[in-house]
Order: sequence, then C-alpha cells, then structure tokens
Amino acid sequence: MPSTAVCMRTLRAYSRYGSNHARIMARAFSATSRRPEINKVYPSASEALKDMKPDTTLLCGGFGLCGVPDTLINEMLKKPEIKGLTAVSNNAGTDTSGLGQLLKTKQIKKMIASYIGENKTFETMYLTGQVELELTPQGTLAERCAAGGKGVPAFYTPAAFGTVVQTGELPLRNKSDGTPDQFSYPKDVKVFNGKSYLLEHSIAGDYAFVKAYKADKLGNCQFRLAANNFNGAMGRNAKMTIVEAEHIVEPGEIPPEAVHLPGIYVKRVIQSTTEKNIEKYTWTKDDDGADAKKVLGSGDTAAKRERIVRRAAKEFKNGMYANLGIGMPMLAPGFVGPDVEVQLQSENGILGLGPYPKQGEEDADLINAGKETVTLTPRRGRVSAAKRVSA
Repeated sequence: MPSTAVCMRTLRAYSRYGSNHARIMARAFSATSRRPEINKVYPSASEALKDMKPDTTLLCGGFGLCGVPDTLINEMLKKPEIKGLTAVSNNAGTDTSGLGQLLKTKQIKKMIASYIGENKTFETMYLTGQVELELTPQGTLAERCAAGGKGVPAFYTPAAFGTVVQTGELPLRNKSDGTPDQFSYPKDVKVFNGKSYLLEHSIAGDYAFVKAYKADKLGNCQFRLAANNFNGAMGRNAKMTIVEAEHIVEPGEIPPEAVHLPGIYVKRVIQSTTEKNIEKYTWTKDDDGADAKKVLGSGDTAAKRERIVRRAAKEFKNGMYANLGIGMPMLAPGFVGPDVEVQLQSENGILGLGPYPKQGEEDADLINAGKETVTLTPRRGRVSAAKRVSA
C-alpha cells in the first residue's frame, strides 16, 4: 500500500493538473547537460580585493621576504581607503617591501608579530606611537593562527612564561616621546605536571593573503620549500582567503599528496605578478669572494668567530637534531665533517639545513631563520613554519 504522504501528493497533483498525466508524472530534474564549473580564479588583484573592507584583521603569510604575497600587498597601496587594519604576520617585511609599505601609508593601525627585524620604519612608528604592536613569540603566533582555523578559542603554552609577555608589562602603544601609553594585560597562568603555562587566545582573521607556488581553479594550493612558512596556517584561518600563485593549473595537476592548503579554505585565486626578492644573499666561504667574507667579518674578528663556530661544530654527533638560531650558529653547517650526519633545523620550516649556496645557485624560496640564502642536505625535509616553531 502506498504511504499516506504519497497519496496526498498524488491528490494534490490531480487537483492541480487534472487529466494531464505527463505533468503529473514529471520529475524536477535539470535539463543542463553539464554541471556548473567551480572556478575561483579572478582576473586581477584589483578584482579580488574590490570588496575588501577597512578596520578588519588581515593575516599575511611570509617569513622575511620569502613566501610573501607581494602582488596583493602592492595592490593594497592603490586602495588607501582600506585602512585601520590589524595585520598579523611573522614580521612586517622591510622599509621598501611587504607589509612595511602599508605601514608607511599608515593603512595598518596594529601589528601582531614576533619580530620587528631590520624594518626601521616599523621600529620608528612603534616607538613614536604611530602604530600599535602586540609582540608574540614566534611559535605562539603560529599556534594562535592555527588554533583560530580549528575553532579552538584559546590554549596554554609554556612559551614566554616569566617574561613581560606573561606579566603584561610590554607596551602595546607608546606616546610620541617614546614613553609607554598602553600596556598589554597579564596572562592567566596554570600549572600542568609541575610546569607553568600561560593562556593565549587564538586569532581570527577576516582576510588572509597567501603566496603559493601552484594553485588550481578549485583553490587547492602547493607551497615550495621554505615559502610554506606561515602561509598554510594563515590560509586556514580567515573568512576570506585570497591566494596569489606563481602557477595556476588545472584541477588534478597538483597530486593529492602535494596539496598543502585544500581549496575548501580558499575563496579567490590570482596570478602572482611580482618578482621574488632575497633579503640577504649569502654564499659559501669556498667562493672566497667579498660577500662570503662578510659572513664571518674581517681581521681578528673573523678569525675568532670561525674558531668559535668550528669548535661548536665539533659538538655535533651522529644522529643529533639541532635547531640553529640567528647569527654565528647559522655558520655551523659549513664546518660539519662528512663523517657526521646531523639533522639541522631552521625555525622558518626547514629540516635538513645545508651550507650556504655557491654564487648563482641561490633560491628565493630557500632561506634560513636569519633570512640568508641556504641549501638543503640530500636527506632533507621541509615543513611549514607553523609546525616547526610550535613543535
């Protein structure tokens, strides 16, 4: 027996169409011969940013000048009406590139970053009260962005316990004379397994600018080498993620296992048109050129530094993992003997860090934590900075 619901639908159909049996039996299928095509590619950066609003939070990938979405940032310079931005990035580029340009035009009112770096514009604006700065440890910054993308409102971390970040004594904004005008707030502290942790809130982005090596029309993205850095974490954590890609390809051209940022997170894709830059060209000492000598300095200073680095390199033993910080530690790979296998790491997302490249073999997508050009060892690995620094 037909169900009551089927009988009722049949009666309604007869009352509407009478004896027109064809209309009664018709099904509401589409007559379209093909499904609508998903295409997230926009013709230009201008089109992709045409509805961007001021007074919003902008997440921006990149580490130094590596993996920076410069095409999108440069387009922002043409839109001075988009101001009052809270920009979230590892650093703010340089005086002449990256987010540093938006600081100069005063489109950014607040930076959430882990490093001021060599950006004198950023430093001056912060010290004179022209921009607000929320200084955050690098691993915490990566995790705050990743947590926001996962819907986690806050988390506890041991990083920065006992520092001014935890006590709230770090100035968020200064007066024009350089004295503090507004401070941060004390972070909640709890003890787990005998160790102190402080509470950090996740970051929610309105927009995210991401730089990819490849992107297809569905928005699936692949990053290259150290250009991965913060791009993945930023791209997963925004209402509107806009990707600029060096190469725009057809769906399926990026192998599934090579998709670093799935298209479900991406709203728009544009062609990257800005040339990649290198902040610090550094070459192997074997070239014996002027630039190579700058690595160690000159005279007695160079001799002392080389002696220190050579001695430190002797501490490496087979099977060790070592994270290299900025400065002389970065010289260590050049003094590790061929009989010692050590996995050297760099906080911007490299596992298997090798020595400096020969002149002419440098790669803009391969830099260390000091923004210097480097190489990878044959048994290399590469992860995102978000995974590396938060590990």
